Amino acid sequence: MYDVTDKKNAVKALQRCLLELSRVIPSLPSHAVDGVFSETTRDDLMIFQHHAGLPETGVADEATWRAIKLEYDEAVADRECEKGLPFPMPFPLSIGARGTPVYLLQAVIGDLSDVYRSVPAPNVTGHYGTPTAFAVGLLQRRYGLPETGSVDAATWRAIHSDYTARTRLSESTDV
Repeated sequence: MYDVTDKKNAVKALQRCLLELSRVIPSLPSHAVDGVFSETTRDDLMIFQHHAGLPETGVADEATWRAIKLEYDEAVADRECEKGLPFPMPFPLSIGARGTPVYLLQAVIGDLSDVYRSVPAPNVTGHYGTPTAFAVGLLQRRYGLPETGSVDAATWRAIHSDYTARTRLSESTDV
């Protein structure tokens, strides 16, 4: 996170955070970091405040900075989780989604179902249907997440982390 006690750099820090958050908050536009607290910066801040359920004051008060830090840290963790993938994961993934991210999710769930016998492996079709949603819901229960059957950033982070840890463990025992 950025040091916001230095007023000269506080606006740049705010803008950098908002820029990062624009990747994961669809209503938040991305704007250049210029260090000027303009109407654009104020409007972006108000969009974030609305998103976070805070009063839409356009002022970066302590509660707003706390909310920004929480979401910023999660967004950065999500980006770290995506490293090594040939594409970013579009969230949420839910019933009706199609394409490469769904293929990847279904393949990963298939591997995890070998470990968690209660989680059925969905067919790897690239179409997010009821079987995929059911398997995701069971994994969410296992990870202590809300059982929505849809893949949000937190769900993907848990699935990816579990899969990565198990893959590394199996590679280290395949000597």
